Amino acid sequence: MSLEFEFPDTGEGVTEGKFLDWKIEEGDKVEEDQVIAEAETDKAVVEIPAPADGVVKNFKASPGDRVEVGQVILEMETEENIEEGPEEEIGEGEEETPENSKASSTDFSSSTSGDVLALPKVRKLAEEKGIELGDIKTGERITEEELIEYAEKGKSEASEEIFDGSSKVPGESRGLNASPSVRRLAREKGLDISEIDGSGRGGEVLRNDVLEAAKDESSGNERPSSETHSVETGEGEVERVEMNQVKKMTGSKMEKARFTAPHVTHMDTADVTKLVKLRESVKDDISEHLTYLPFIMKACYVAMKDHPDLNAELDEEKDEIVRKKYYDFNIAVDTDRGLLVPKIEEVDEKNLVELASGISDLVDKAQGGDISPGEMQGGTFSITNIGAIGGEGFTPIINYPQVAILGVGKIQETPEVVDGEIQVRNTLKLSLSYDHRVIDGAEAARFMNNVIENLEEPEEMLMEI
Repeated sequence: MSLEFEFPDTGEGVTEGKFLDWKIEEGDKVEEDQVIAEAETDKAVVEIPAPADGVVKNFKASPGDRVEVGQVILEMETEENIEEGPEEEIGEGEEETPENSKASSTDFSSSTSGDVLALPKVRKLAEEKGIELGDIKTGERITEEELIEYAEKGKSEASEEIFDGSSKVPGESRGLNASPSVRRLAREKGLDISEIDGSGRGGEVLRNDVLEAAKDESSGNERPSSETHSVETGEGEVERVEMNQVKKMTGSKMEKARFTAPHVTHMDTADVTKLVKLRESVKDDISEHLTYLPFIMKACYVAMKDHPDLNAELDEEKDEIVRKKYYDFNIAVDTDRGLLVPKIEEVDEKNLVELASGISDLVDKAQGGDISPGEMQGGTFSITNIGAIGGEGFTPIINYPQVAILGVGKIQETPEVVDGEIQVRNTLKLSLSYDHRVIDGAEAARFMNNVIENLEEPEEMLMEI
């Protein structure tokens, strides 16, 4: 049977993408769920699986092409798997079903379990592990990672082993000394974690061990870059670089935010000497990479309890401020494809170690191009940290329709007057941009004062949560 495979709907309003590469050749035999191509959307680089077993006939898309959802990108020959039975006669007025069909975006994304969305390979893996997809709580399409994480959680609750021998994930060892987030990172990097030497206590494999091992595997595995060409002008030669989907979408959102919400930026400085000492005293006692960001997130959450308008959005049609009773913070991540803003959910419920783990996982996925649209949508407040790169202060743009974003500079030693004496202290510049339709200057200043108090007395803050 001849089958036309359409560019799939990857969700979250994506309508088109840039076709990157075929992983197969015309004439190749392919199996259902085998990765056959890659494409870039404004959300992420996505792998495209084969819709069925068959033989590749014709490519209808080439690397660099812009393809829309529903556009045919591949023709292939498949075999019909019809149970043997008596043939039915075709009566008058009835027509034969043509031997040509299309694999639509719905076939790609929908599972056969009611309203649960999942790729065929995810459904197959769930069946192998005896997991009902409907039991996994998610409002988005269920990914392979979410399924594996769900299986890990279930097994860890039942025993100390992660998986039994029949359902063991490649690269995982029974009794291996590594946290679930580190094992997950190794899978995302395509590494066999059992072959990585651990630098932690008792040979535990840490996040940095995986990242170091991934560097050795990174050569020759770069994604196609944006198209570039040189042009001669009257003044001289210029180079024109095509904007990728991420940069185009980011630019569009920034433009809307900048010209919809009247921005004001409040700047201040926090003396974080105690915070630096506290982090240094505990960072070696945990397996996760503990940065200052989890502390900053907690400081903002605690301050929001007294200033709820900072965790809100404006319903412009009804002229109502919608205060959110949940705390899902977006964090800005610099990637080679542009700026992405993954979401850390339940900042109020997670402890510092859990926040550190979640941040590490999402940053790695964003920089690796493996983050899903659902992991970036629906946050209530944003934090952007330029301190790791350099810079004291800046004026961040609000992540619309949120009403505020906190910019974080670098922590540095500065001379400060303390009790009439000049001392060397650790200080941090903070920049809060806010929507002046919702938040006035006095409220922004009070919120920032609370955040600074929390960062300057971190132990007292942690007692509140």
